[in-house]
Amino acid sequence: MNNKVGIERCAAYEAGEVYEALKKAVNLAGGLDVAGKKVLLKPNIVFDSPPAKAIVTHPVFLEAAIRLVKEMGAASITVGDSPGLQGPNFTARSSGLGEKALQCGAQWADFTKDRIDIPCPGGKVIKSFSLTDAVKEADCIISLPKLKTHQLMIYTGAMKNLFGLVPSVVKSSFHVRFPTREAFASMVVDLNLAVKPAYAFMDAITGMEGPGPSAGTPRDIGLVLASSNLLAMDAAASFIIGYPPETIPVSREALSRGIWLKDFNEIEYPGLDPADLRIPDFIKVPLKKSNNQVLDFILPKKLRHFRESLTPRPEVQNSVCVRCGDCTRICGSKAMSLEGQGLEKKVVIDYKRCIRCYCCHEICPVKAIEIKKVKLREALRRA
Repeated sequence: MNNKVGIERCAAYEAGEVYEALKKAVNLAGGLDVAGKKVLLKPNIVFDSPPAKAIVTHPVFLEAAIRLVKEMGAASITVGDSPGLQGPNFTARSSGLGEKALQCGAQWADFTKDRIDIPCPGGKVIKSFSLTDAVKEADCIISLPKLKTHQLMIYTGAMKNLFGLVPSVVKSSFHVRFPTREAFASMVVDLNLAVKPAYAFMDAITGMEGPGPSAGTPRDIGLVLASSNLLAMDAAASFIIGYPPETIPVSREALSRGIWLKDFNEIEYPGLDPADLRIPDFIKVPLKKSNNQVLDFILPKKLRHFRESLTPRPEVQNSVCVRCGDCTRICGSKAMSLEGQGLEKKVVIDYKRCIRCYCCHEICPVKAIEIKKVKLREALRRA
């Protein structure tokens, strides 16, 4: 691991163009040693969605990654991910990622088949993770994130992408255990310590802006990033879309550990510089104006509850909802339920139980769940 991030321009998902851009980015970042190793490529699949929606890592980008590590002498290549509601025998059919992996000579892993406990003795909030068995079989794990915003974590990239190594709906329990951005960020950083990813290739050709990671809007960015330092990559990518890296919970927590970087100024850019690539009108998830733990401590319980009641909450648009029940199954706090019969059936949210993890918003296949600010009048009434 070094501090270099290779960034190359790539205008479209044309196989040859993506491959050349990725190869150049890897070379700029100091190369990659996979000769004779079993490689696990971990794309980002929030749910199995057509690539044009920019929710998943594009299959052409996966093709370039497989071709590159194969030419570098990898002994075997496995591809896999675990969306929030993945059942057994998931093949990523709609996204085309499963088929693309097999076409390129890689294996597709079922992340729900077997699990393994991975120790994390240096973890801050977790000392052991139960992950897909594919982790045990790999000599080298490469994260393949999509550059996107994220309603809970502000931005999602190389480090956050590895949360998909936790099988299927088990992920929702982590949101219950670590309900705040800061606690969840600590868990994600612990996960990276445990699995020790070797590298990351980022698909930033088309990213997502607005209410990501699944209900936002595709945004052409035209870049490919590569680095052996996942924190350095995330810092570069978040800066490009307008977030200072210290404002991103996962990046801030990872920096505090002093393992990947001690200062964001240590990052080297042998090729393109993020300062020259910044997108001023990128639609971002708003940052919280304050997160004062001392204030939380001294405020009376009633006032703390009132401030929490102002936190943006998920709301179901019944005119769009198809009553599939995915949101009720992913909800770790059991705050959502399908009630009523026939045409009167609808999703009901118990906001007293809702922890604002926004998993329902993330998983909804028809974008029927919106994250909305709570009006002061309503917050006062509920307080």
